[in-house]
Formats: sequence, C-alpha cells, structure tokens
Amino acid sequence: MQAQLKDEYKWNQLRQGNDIYFSMIYSESAPRLYRYGLKFTQNRDTIEDVVQDLFSDLIKNRETLGETDNILFYLMRAFKRRLFRILKKEINPDVEPLADNYSFRVTYSIEQEIIKNEEIHRQTLNLFGALEKLPVRQKEAIYLKYREGMSYHEIADIMEISIESSRNLVCKAIKSLRQSIHTPTQLIQLLNLIFK
Repeated sequence: MQAQLKDEYKWNQLRQGNDIYFSMIYSESAPRLYRYGLKFTQNRDTIEDVVQDLFSDLIKNRETLGETDNILFYLMRAFKRRLFRILKKEINPDVEPLADNYSFRVTYSIEQEIIKNEEIHRQTLNLFGALEKLPVRQKEAIYLKYREGMSYHEIADIMEISIESSRNLVCKAIKSLRQSIHTPTQLIQLLNLIFK
C-alpha cells in the first residue's frame, strides 16, 4: 500500500509540473522500459526513440494525464502500444501488432553462486530450455508476472487480453514448465532467481 501511495504521489507531482519527480520517474522507469523493448526487437535505436517520445509526451501532456497508482504499469502499457505501432510499420504493415505472431525474447540474469549447485544448475538449464519452447504470449505473461511483478489485471491490460486469459496464460506456462524440472515445487523459486 505504501508503494502505491508513493507512486500516486510521484505521479501527481509530475502532473503538477514538478520536474524533480519527472526526473525520478524517468530514471526509475526508462531502463525497465528499454529492457522490456529488447524482448520484442533488437533495434536499440527504435527502443530508445519510443522511450524518449513517451517521456516527451508526458511532459507536453502532463496536465491532461490520467491518475495512476502504478507508474510502471501505466508506462509499460503505453510503451508497448507505441513500440508495436512502429514495429508494424517497419516489419509488415499488414500484420496486426498485438496478434500472437510477434517475437518475445527471454533473457536471464542469474548469479554465479547459484550455478555452483549442480542440481540447481541442471534444473535451471532445463527451465531455460522449457521457457524457450513456450508460446510467445505465455513467455510474455511469465516475464510480466515474475520479472516485473505485475498483477493478472495489469498483465491483461498490457497484453490487451481478459484477466481470465492472463491467468490462463500464466497457469498454462507454469504447468508446462513444471514438467521440465524434477522438483516442481522449486519452480517459482527458480523463476524468481532467473528473472531477478
């Protein structure tokens, strides 16, 4: 609850023209938006342009911005829509940008100490392989849930699907991933480690 109040407060300060809070929001959110963009395209210039345009529009339209108590969610949703509009123009104007035929790359950050344990190392490698085999929408839902800590409602909004569909995507992915490791009870722990 305290984090929500903080986000709501920072956002309201931004809306009122406080540049300090704009800078704070930018420095907290821009790297995460950039990392999220890399899941869809390796064109770093495009990602940087979309991030810059998004924040530029925040400054220009700050007085008309809606309220939010979750800044990252608000920005990720807007960022993905903008990025997909550009990717649609660059790649194939006939492709619907939010259909299932986009790519989503999963990269992992895991510390060397974790890899020292042979069993965890083996299970982590199995999990990496299983993640790569997931359908693209399941990969994205798992990333949003375990890397970005989004709720099912937020995942649904970002992916432009129903809340029930977001739950189903995560559940199906978890079910599929559980089959890839010998100790399924460790799955959530491993996901939290690799998406750290």
